Amino acid sequence: MHTVFIKQKGLNALDTVISNDGKLNKLRRFLISEKCMLILLALASVITIFHLETIGVVVFILIISFILVVCDDLLATTLPFLLVSLTMIKCYGSFDTYIKIVWIAVVPIAALIYHFIRYRRKLSLGNMFMPIMLVSVSVTLGGLGFLSKSEYFNLVSFYYVFGLGFGMLIIYVIFNTYLNAPRDYQIKDKFTDIMLYTGLFAVFMILEYYAVNIPQVIATKGILYMQWRNNISTFLLLVMPFAAFKSVKKPSYIFLSLIFYLSILLTGSRGGLIFGLIELLMSISVLISIDKRHRWTFVAIGMGIFFAIALFFQDFYGFFDETFDRLILGISGEEKEVRVLLFERAFQDFYKNPIFGTGLAYMGNRDIHPSAAFALCWYHCEPLQIMGSLGLVGIAAYSIQGISRIIQFVRKRTVFNITLLVSYIGLEMMSLVNPGILCPVPYLLIITMFLSLSEMIDKSETVTALDEDVKSNQMKEELDELEEEKELEY
Repeated sequence: MHTVFIKQKGLNALDTVISNDGKLNKLRRFLISEKCMLILLALASVITIFHLETIGVVVFILIISFILVVCDDLLATTLPFLLVSLTMIKCYGSFDTYIKIVWIAVVPIAALIYHFIRYRRKLSLGNMFMPIMLVSVSVTLGGLGFLSKSEYFNLVSFYYVFGLGFGMLIIYVIFNTYLNAPRDYQIKDKFTDIMLYTGLFAVFMILEYYAVNIPQVIATKGILYMQWRNNISTFLLLVMPFAAFKSVKKPSYIFLSLIFYLSILLTGSRGGLIFGLIELLMSISVLISIDKRHRWTFVAIGMGIFFAIALFFQDFYGFFDETFDRLILGISGEEKEVRVLLFERAFQDFYKNPIFGTGLAYMGNRDIHPSAAFALCWYHCEPLQIMGSLGLVGIAAYSIQGISRIIQFVRKRTVFNITLLVSYIGLEMMSLVNPGILCPVPYLLIITMFLSLSEMIDKSETVTALDEDVKSNQMKEELDELEEEKELEY
């Protein structure tokens, strides 16, 4: 006991309370457990049902801050972060509301500082450090020679320039350093569960919205309008591959990925309809290719889906006809919508300053699309945003980063890396018609975490071939089922 006292002498009071306590280890295990995930899911659901989004933000920030203080495992903060990000997508144009509670940021900042000091680790830069550094430089130089000082040096500009650049570089180093904590679980399995719970909450949000507005659905016999349809579809595109590739262990999980896609259809998002289908077919095709044990099960499921759509196509098209009609109008060019005008403007802006672009802070496109408070003038297409805002320097930097990301995901061919890759591709596809990955929080931050997890797991991965990893996953699932059966017997 005396030795413990000497070790703790010099720590502050909070550190003394949470140190060297067996109960603390139990708490840490609970905070990353499935029971805790269920509680967080229930809490987020209550917030959605009673429309308590502003209060919910405060509650989840306090939960994340608590976890940062008592837990050495940064992964435990991921689900509450994703859930609060989802609740906030319904609050479009709510800058004036949230700026009033900006003081709450002091709590997580203090908790982060404590976490970094209390659980300090050896700094790890990672494979993606230089590609992200190049992007950081290009984003910072964007608009050079075009923007005025007052345009460049403002709060909105700082958030996006820093968030997409050197801020994300710092976050990447933090992930590489602090996600590498001692743990008694498989991080790839736990992260998959986190993404699935995120997807289930997204589905709940959509179904709750339909339940509240069911009279309108019955009256119109069609889908409901959702201002937040593209954001929630983006989240579902991110999580769908995690359900699909978990079916390597349990084929029934493929139906969860189908539920995620059907939920995307209910949002009315055209991008979600097209890119979600591409991602789903991509996932099923890869599964048929790599999983010999369940191959014909997946083939049968795929054929079943095809025949079901063919059989009920008239009803299916009738319910979702608004989305299809909007899609046809957009593709045919009969309706020259805002996105098309913005795409044209991107080329015009590129010609104005081809080397460094017009800069992320340039607001000259608000005559086409008046962006919300504390938002950029989006071109709603990632490649065109890079071209128009960052010029040739940005095109070069982002090309190097994109290639480096793909290399990282395919460097070691495992089921988990394929899952991350397909999820990343889904986000990139959605970013062709939306801001997507150019939003620092949450989308770019999620992909940055993907890269850090891929690097970290690759270092400890012993499998040398994809088919070996598939068999290893299936054997592990069989062993887990046997252990569960033994526990039930006792």
